[in-house]
Amino acid sequence: MTEALETKNEVEADGQVKSELEGHFYRNRLRLYFAGEMEARYRRYCARRDRRYVRNLLNILIALYVLYGACDWFLLQHEVGPVWLIRYGFALPGLILLWLLTRFNLAHRHLEKVVVVGLLWLALTTLVMARSVPVPVMNLYLTSVLAIVMAGLTITRLRFWHTVFTGVVYLLATACVVLPVEQNSRYLIYYLLLSVGVVLFCCVAQYSADRSGRREFLQKIIIHRKNLQLRKVNLYLRDLAEIDALTGIANRRYFDAVLDEEWRRARRRKYSVALLMCDIDFFKSYNDLLGHVQGDVCIRQVAQAIRQQVRRPGDLAARYGGEEFAVILPALDALEAQQLAQSLCDAVRNLQIPHPGSKVQPVVTISVGVSALVPDDSNDLKQLINAADEALYRAKHEGRDRVCVH
Repeated sequence: MTEALETKNEVEADGQVKSELEGHFYRNRLRLYFAGEMEARYRRYCARRDRRYVRNLLNILIALYVLYGACDWFLLQHEVGPVWLIRYGFALPGLILLWLLTRFNLAHRHLEKVVVVGLLWLALTTLVMARSVPVPVMNLYLTSVLAIVMAGLTITRLRFWHTVFTGVVYLLATACVVLPVEQNSRYLIYYLLLSVGVVLFCCVAQYSADRSGRREFLQKIIIHRKNLQLRKVNLYLRDLAEIDALTGIANRRYFDAVLDEEWRRARRRKYSVALLMCDIDFFKSYNDLLGHVQGDVCIRQVAQAIRQQVRRPGDLAARYGGEEFAVILPALDALEAQQLAQSLCDAVRNLQIPHPGSKVQPVVTISVGVSALVPDDSNDLKQLINAADEALYRAKHEGRDRVCVH
């Protein structure tokens, strides 16, 4: 029982924290307006989302509007002239103009305003039609206006305040049209009340839809930010796992993984893999004379010099351990690897790092062992590493500051 209560309290606390976090993005308590740049970003998002949708609605609307001219003829017969003049002379050109505006990128910034203008234009011209026809037929046109407004306010994805504005303008225009009509007063009053109810219903529906849409957009933003944070954390963890903290180049663990992968790839494709094993000459003497802090500086400088020489995308320079470094060179034979090893020796020597304890040069130098193998059934990865170690040992034995090839 206690565990259930604790779980419930944790869920409620998480929900409260999340609600407070989301609240920082809104400007008011209705949560219908974002703060700062977020509102403009949300409107651009809605414009991109609804661009094709609104265009398709206009296509369907214009087609149906043209066809409804036949209904005018069926209802009015020879008295259809004024209605057709309004429908095809005023209303239809306005709808076509709005359709043309949606083809331009500039209109996408004000897509909702275009929708509001189109909806009001359609409703007002239909009200004018209702006022110009005989009273017995007027009820049908008023009913069509109510259907237009109800459908338009719900399927066009208007934001709440645009819905309120459209609904208020429609109610005022309807009152101006139907109140002067003396006949069927009960029906007209009922129609006005029904229109008010429809507008209120649509406003409530769009309020809920607007809040839901903003909440969904905000959740996408929060998720995107969390994903970016997770990506940064993953990169940081990868650096901890793969990068040597002192030198900034690959560590021993990552070196072992890459070398194994390159060996397997070379075995499948039948090409050579070269390996360089490098060691700073007389480094123990350097540490004893200058201290470990200066020794770390020396290791870091040597590592950077080696990395600058290893430039191919598939090559890898790594700190093998202590003052030792290793370089993986896929698709190079022993001669090519030897040339690169000599450039490493020259690069470190050219750093001109004073070394009072060296017996070969007054500056820091390195010795390099080179090995290269084409993987097959007669050899394995250990042979490549052992061969590079033996070459490095020989380079030290023969006087250091040199390259030896196994």
